[in-house]
Amino acid sequence: MKKPQIHISTISMLSVLAAVILTSILAFIIIDKPVEVDNFVGAGSMNPYPDGLDWLRRLLIYPGLILSVFSVLIFIKSAIGKKAAASDKILNYTILLLTFCLGWVCIPYWANGLQHVFWSGTSSMYDPKSLLPHNDISFVWNSGVMLFYLLAFFLIIIPIILAILDMRKNGISRKYLYAAMFYLLIFAALRFAPNYMYWFLD
Repeated sequence: MKKPQIHISTISMLSVLAAVILTSILAFIIIDKPVEVDNFVGAGSMNPYPDGLDWLRRLLIYPGLILSVFSVLIFIKSAIGKKAAASDKILNYTILLLTFCLGWVCIPYWANGLQHVFWSGTSSMYDPKSLLPHNDISFVWNSGVMLFYLLAFFLIIIPIILAILDMRKNGISRKYLYAAMFYLLIFAALRFAPNYMYWFLD
């Protein structure tokens, strides 16, 4: 098994991931109860946050969204460049997926305290259209979540095939083991966002 040399793009993406993990922990810890909704549904402009903590939720949500975008840009630069090996690009892809899972998908869920609701079951009270960040960037955020699920659970077969082809040609690299670890961490993160798609598609 080849000893890995970490590419500079991977180091950059790991730095972004570390910042997203810190933001995720803060969102998970600071918000200790679900948002008060009082059975509201529909457009967020008609349903201001009754608890007045929308400013705090924005402080938690938007760093995750911005860092997720940074991670996408770093990945694209490394993916189209010629200096990074195939193993570097696939490792970066799984780091991107984990970063996006936390920063774009999960932090808004945690910042609204929804884990405190959906760990106990399901509820139709928490319409995502009435919550942050949907009320600010509805189509953009929705599209990002759907793109994540497409890339993480359907198109993941493409990098897997590329990794197999590269290993047959160049041997096994530890970077593929690291990539598998980051990919499995996505499922661990989603375990802390129970019934996510039930809520998102409400």
